[in-house]
Amino acid sequence: MDADDPVPEALLEGLVTDLRAVLRADLVGIYVYGSYVSGGFDPGVSDLDLVAVAAPPVEVIDLGGLGRMHRDLVSRYRAWNDRVEVVYVGRAALWSFRTSPGPLAVISPGEPFHLRDERVVEWLQNWYLVRETGVTLYGPDAGVVVPPITWTEFVTATVRYADEVRRRSFDEASPGALAYAVLTMCRALRTVRTQTHGSKQDAATWTRERMPRWAWLIDTALRYRSSPGASGLADEQSRAAAVRFIGLVADQITA
Repeated sequence: MDADDPVPEALLEGLVTDLRAVLRADLVGIYVYGSYVSGGFDPGVSDLDLVAVAAPPVEVIDLGGLGRMHRDLVSRYRAWNDRVEVVYVGRAALWSFRTSPGPLAVISPGEPFHLRDERVVEWLQNWYLVRETGVTLYGPDAGVVVPPITWTEFVTATVRYADEVRRRSFDEASPGALAYAVLTMCRALRTVRTQTHGSKQDAATWTRERMPRWAWLIDTALRYRSSPGASGLADEQSRAAAVRFIGLVADQITA
């Protein structure tokens, strides 16, 4: 198989095999969710989003081995470099995530594999999507390892996330990060207003129709998403507009 093969099934098969080899009995389950399973996945462009559940707390699993595994994986599947997010969480911390402050281990676009000392509850949106839409690649059904989460909790977490994005500093943000933030805010607004969850593309179309003044910015973000080398969001005027748009949408979401 060509090391640059962009077919996601090849990457997922290799990832499952490697994770089982590294974690062995510590591995409970692997789940893929996001656009790959719910729609809006663009071959050669979209990321893959996964959650790996470990039997013990993530602090005691083989983090060094996982880091080497991820480096080796993208060396074999170069087309997937910086396009894979895997969140590692301990089973007990996940099941009691509302009260447990356990850390996570994460690799995501723009970030190397690392341990994150943050509350598991802040990832409620991820846990909800894994339970409700995720596909099991290994282990028990997601409903066995992720506790029930209500739609109201998901929407409330979406509102919190939108407010957090608004408070970020984008002074040093790359055009890609700005494009991602713009599209994420479109999806958050659509989720809150329509009480449905969908793809970034659907949300961009929905928001564009309701905020025509900002259609150019949304279109620029979509172009950058489909072609990271595209121009836009690099000049000062466009960057300032993106920040204004993010703030405006957050105001509507949190109102």
